[in-house]
Amino acid sequence: MCYAIPGKITGLKNKIAIVDYFGEKRRVLNEFENVRKGDYVYAQGGIIVYKIPKKEAIEILKLWKDRFFELKKIDKNLSQLDGEIKVRNNILEILQKVNLQKELSKRELLDLLELKDQASLKLLYQTANNIRQKEHGNACCVHGIIEFSNYCRNNCLYCGIRNDRLIDRYRMREEEIIRIAKYAVRKLRFKALVLQSGEDYWYDEKKLIKIVREIRKLNVLIFLSIGIRSESLYSKLYRAGAKAILLRFETSNKKIFSKLRPKTSFEERVSLIRSLKKMGYIIATGFLIGLPGEKNNDIINNILLTKKLNADMYSFGPFIPTKGTPLENLAPVSQDVVLKTIAISRITDRKSKILVTSALETLGKEARKNGLLSGANSLMINLTPSYYKKLYELYPGRPDRDKNLLENIKETIELLFSLGRAPIDLGI
Repeated sequence: MCYAIPGKITGLKNKIAIVDYFGEKRRVLNEFENVRKGDYVYAQGGIIVYKIPKKEAIEILKLWKDRFFELKKIDKNLSQLDGEIKVRNNILEILQKVNLQKELSKRELLDLLELKDQASLKLLYQTANNIRQKEHGNACCVHGIIEFSNYCRNNCLYCGIRNDRLIDRYRMREEEIIRIAKYAVRKLRFKALVLQSGEDYWYDEKKLIKIVREIRKLNVLIFLSIGIRSESLYSKLYRAGAKAILLRFETSNKKIFSKLRPKTSFEERVSLIRSLKKMGYIIATGFLIGLPGEKNNDIINNILLTKKLNADMYSFGPFIPTKGTPLENLAPVSQDVVLKTIAISRITDRKSKILVTSALETLGKEARKNGLLSGANSLMINLTPSYYKKLYELYPGRPDRDKNLLENIKETIELLFSLGRAPIDLGI
């Protein structure tokens, strides 16, 4: 079962509610007309998604009370800085500047990304995790993802479901997607779902609106990850109940973008992200790390562009070469480069939410844990049925490919508890 903690509304003004979790208060957006001060709610992504009966909420909070404070203690202990670590003076000066909440120059960010010695890396990761704990407490959110189609009209050179790759294709019918969502919410108690596909225009306006409307009835936050669509369609989907978007820009380097994503437009992608933000969507965006031709300077530019786009959540994963694509013979990026990117993103944007993507797990058994200890505070669990999941091969070696769903959930919750993280979502 996927855990979540309800909170009590202690303040309400216009569309902003103050939600209390055992004394911790979060500002969240309220779009419900029947929510009042004193009500208990679930919030995801900074939005109230469900009003829970008082009796039920109090029972859940009773079960959580002791564990909640135990987890906070574990997290606080794990996020302390080790004052005995010896590093070069210039790196110490940069990290001291970080602790004083002073903005780093691009050169200083590059110095952090170029770190290689284990002592400096350890202090970098500790610093980022310490910031995460100070800004967000031990809050962590677990989203469920449903990969409903592996058809894609694009031919990105790095992608395992690119149009020209010879693979078995599938599309879930609307009713099947809705049925999986109902199971995830009613049986597994997920409060946020990501609906992801390739850029598949078979799902037209009518189909997408039907899917969103039916799933929104489950009182859950809906993320859409469906690629480039018209602003008009996205506006209709917002009104239908989708409130969040996962749309990466992939790389800020326009030359690399045009080479690896033929017949797609960097400007169109970034412009759409900005428009969706203005529309009111929660925005999760970011990039791939380690694309061929990419330099450290590009990674820093990627982080800075994510911040400039006012991302609510940072989402980036490692480049992993896939057989049957033009880049199959290249080497994957190292785990440390990804962890450094997470840490520098946390330092650069202290209040951001940072997702540990499942792709990171392909780089090592402890990679997901290491990501959370480097400044990240969000995870995803794959809800796609196994017979489809094996076909949604964005990259090889997916860690969740052969995992039993309930076992995967159990492992994830155990990991979070071992790190002192509590599955309350974050405010705005």
